[in-house]
Amino acid sequence: MKENTTKPLSLRFSPKVRKTIKKLSDDSGITQSQLFEMVLSAACVAIEKRDYSFRFPPVFEIAD
Repeated sequence: MKENTTKPLSLRFSPKVRKTIKKLSDDSGITQSQLFEMVLSAACVAIEKRDYSFRFPPVFEIAD
């Protein structure tokens, strides 16, 4: 397998999260899997920038 190839992963999300991602997908034309990837990647970057330190539950803001 190539180094940068993605691997399938089964995750469960709350109905609220699924509804939000579905609406974003419908409004933007971006697939739900791409949106999940973008959101989770952005969260990982934010956490990494804080030296892997964050409070529970984490709170994120979108900068324009």
